[in-house]
Amino acid sequence: MASGLVFASLAFVSIAFSQTLPSYQVIKELDASGADSVAGLGTDSQGNVYIAGTTSSQNFPVRNALQPNIASAGLYRISGSRFVPLELSTCSFLAVDPQNASAFYAVSNGELMKSIDMGVTFAPIPLPDSHVRSIAIQPGNDQTLYAGTTDQGVFKSADGGATWTAVNNGLPSQTSGQISAYTLWIDPSNVSVVFVNTSNGLFRTADGGATWQPTTVPNGAAGISFDAHKPGVLYVTSPGNGILKSSDDGETFTEFPVPQGLNAIFSDPIQAGRLIGEGGAIFESTDGGVTWTQAAFSAVTNLVADPANGVYYGDVGGTGIVRVSADLETVTPVGPPGPFYNLTSLAVVNGQVYEANSGSADVFVTKLDPSGNILYSTYLGGTGHDQAVAIAVDAAGNAFVTGVTGSADFPVSKGAYATSGTMFLSRLNPDGTLGYSTYFSGTTPVAVATDGNGSAWLLGNNSYGGLPVTPGALSATFCCAPGSAIFIGPPIVPEELTLTRFSPSGASLIFSTYVPGSSVSNALGFPAGGALAVAPDGAAYAGAFSGIFRIDPTGTALLSSTNTVPVTPRAMTLGPDGSLYVAGMPENFKATPGAFQTSFPAPPQPETGIVRIDSTLSNVLAATYFGSFAQVATMTTDSAGNLYIGGSSASLGLPTRTPFAGGFANPTGFMSELSADLSSLLFSSYFGDNENFTVAGLGVGLNGSVWIGGATNQGAGYPAQSGNAWVNSVALTPPPPLRIDSVENAASFIDGAIAPGETIVVDGAGFGADAQLTIAGAPIAPISVTSTAITAAVPAGVPAVAATVEVQSNGVTTNSVLMPVATMAPGIFSQNGAGYGLGYILNKDGTLNSTANPAAPGDRITIFATGVGPLTFTQCCAVTEAPVNVFIDGIYSYGAYAIAGPVNGLPGNVYQITVFVPDPALDFPNANPPVVLPALSSLEIQIGASTSQLDIVISIVH
Repeated sequence: MASGLVFASLAFVSIAFSQTLPSYQVIKELDASGADSVAGLGTDSQGNVYIAGTTSSQNFPVRNALQPNIASAGLYRISGSRFVPLELSTCSFLAVDPQNASAFYAVSNGELMKSIDMGVTFAPIPLPDSHVRSIAIQPGNDQTLYAGTTDQGVFKSADGGATWTAVNNGLPSQTSGQISAYTLWIDPSNVSVVFVNTSNGLFRTADGGATWQPTTVPNGAAGISFDAHKPGVLYVTSPGNGILKSSDDGETFTEFPVPQGLNAIFSDPIQAGRLIGEGGAIFESTDGGVTWTQAAFSAVTNLVADPANGVYYGDVGGTGIVRVSADLETVTPVGPPGPFYNLTSLAVVNGQVYEANSGSADVFVTKLDPSGNILYSTYLGGTGHDQAVAIAVDAAGNAFVTGVTGSADFPVSKGAYATSGTMFLSRLNPDGTLGYSTYFSGTTPVAVATDGNGSAWLLGNNSYGGLPVTPGALSATFCCAPGSAIFIGPPIVPEELTLTRFSPSGASLIFSTYVPGSSVSNALGFPAGGALAVAPDGAAYAGAFSGIFRIDPTGTALLSSTNTVPVTPRAMTLGPDGSLYVAGMPENFKATPGAFQTSFPAPPQPETGIVRIDSTLSNVLAATYFGSFAQVATMTTDSAGNLYIGGSSASLGLPTRTPFAGGFANPTGFMSELSADLSSLLFSSYFGDNENFTVAGLGVGLNGSVWIGGATNQGAGYPAQSGNAWVNSVALTPPPPLRIDSVENAASFIDGAIAPGETIVVDGAGFGADAQLTIAGAPIAPISVTSTAITAAVPAGVPAVAATVEVQSNGVTTNSVLMPVATMAPGIFSQNGAGYGLGYILNKDGTLNSTANPAAPGDRITIFATGVGPLTFTQCCAVTEAPVNVFIDGIYSYGAYAIAGPVNGLPGNVYQITVFVPDPALDFPNANPPVVLPALSSLEIQIGASTSQLDIVISIVH
């Protein structure tokens, strides 16, 4: 997120206005190194916020931590059948001293460390202020060391690390002035020859670092192996170049052919003349690579040799370290089959095996005060992969977190309900200490909730039975025979909801039951359910694909249910009056009179409907559509009953009100506030920068603030997609009298990126006759002004990437909306002025195209548009920077010419392109059946990667 970080600083700036406007209070990135995802967020009565998720980062910010490190990450020594954890909790690089099995160097969090007691203790080796990437020990002289750093190049020490000298003569520097040096290799037969990977390729020194020269390996080396029996011969694994060989100590290289699939090679230091290759299998050659033989065992990677004992060690698929015999015939596991890890370095000397790994992912739980300061932040997990699914927080600040676990050693508390299982439930006390932690099995968790009595309620999906059902439960039997999945065609997997309530201590179950009627034969991948809410009276609402179920506090009775709710529940929450809000995919949906969005006339069909139902599930009190592409992931209400929804959306089609920004990514996050009766949109904005972003959790804070939690590049499963967790606090206000609500293309009415020369409409309220529009601070002369809309043209000099849009009127300034800027943003004018339906298109005789006046195949037509980007003019034509391609029913339409200028009834400088309607009889003469254009054919303009709206049509003779 390097560029995203800079961009986010623009997108998340809080600016003070002379009227009360929504504003940011807290903007906090929780991590910027590893892969993070966010499972949810909650707040307590003191305004503190709690966020839970999953991280693979080894330096996630921790404070007052229950668990300060990823459980499986760190440095280990393999001793017999045991993994012995060493002092370092993180390690990215190892270098052993071949003359001393007790001494080795490690790089931990960019710091160089040394141990002389086999890793029992480590001492830092001071280097000038730099971030260390690697270390190399000169063979035969352990006092000479080379260190590669990511910012200050290469350092050399001649006294065992006591003092260091930079040796960078000839190494390239970056525009920032930094010199990036990564892995180092020293030739054991000529120690004056050293190689180093840099950001500009592989470099070589022949004088011990005094001077460096580039090699002919521009993409750098993933590995170098020196032939211990032939001085000057070495093999390089180079990304994009395959395997290269040098016979002159790296002065020149030639391509070295190897069997397909081999991606690494090393010269065997034990047996002269043998080469060993790694890839999809292990190969060996005893004739210098002329012929190869595949070894019998499965692939082992990261092979290292132990010449003192005549064996090799390697990694088997990230699950364990093995010892390989010298003849490559015998593979013996060493140590236990764990921990589950991502190997970062493996080293061996005289039978002592050291392995460093970055670990699997762990859960994180972070608590912040109302100002965004971290009160506690901790990892939570074992040596397997652990993933958070949901979090719930009670008023006192107890945080209940659930998820799935592959760890046999997930931390459990004394007296826990279970000491093994496939999922976990943990409660953290308000101070971050462990209240309880237990395993659980028989279901896959999807949601967790808590009541006022200290109990945690767990909603899950079950496909094969096996739930530990309590006596007298509502349903003791799984809906279908275990293992009854059908795999003829699309798999049909029966799935049913489960609901479990734990005792406040976590030591026992108050009840555990299947939810009868919630089953689904899952041929399309829809889960049985995923939404849960617990009412103050202790009744639980379980949202399922098949309906909503209200279950009593003892789990023995179904109080009410409905399968007629017009949405498939994705998120649920309760209002202060006990009514239930449900958001999901509309199914036979009908909005209620007076709703915020009562109809959705334009395609595509909306992805979200919001419904308010009474507490008994008997009546729909209100229902509204919401946007075109918004997918709600989380909901909550405040004490006044206002509803807050969040999730992800395409970067267009979101209803916005006093927004901070437009949509910069697809998808990006959003948060919206609606009135309790779903009649009014009180606030709505896109959130995020130019990376994909999802709002995964919402919570109400103090004094009208709302907390938003989410992650960039939100990803499920493992490994998680690379992304970072964000937490924002926003102070909301009622919609101000002078405001901007959206910035749209004047033809398509799409709220996407703006482009130079594009005619836009700034929608809002309170614009007076003196209203002054500014874009990136530059005043823009309007085309027209009303109290709710300003039409204007984007200036040619608008900054690239992003620009602020504001309006000043009567001495007051609106909210500042940060809009994405593109080179072009084409939109086609429509006849109904709504951006869809019949396009504003003239037939060859100059009359308006319509169903009563269609165009014929082969006819010349003229299309009216805006947002095609900068124009230059010749004697006849308006010329765009990129070719304009027109498609009718997906068939390319050959163009004649284009002009630009005013058009009566259309705003701004209108782009007018004349093309020919395709004639399928000529274009596809041999088609059977013949290709015929539909009576209403789709029409699109494409310029580069930009496309006009998808719902414009043209009438064709049929």
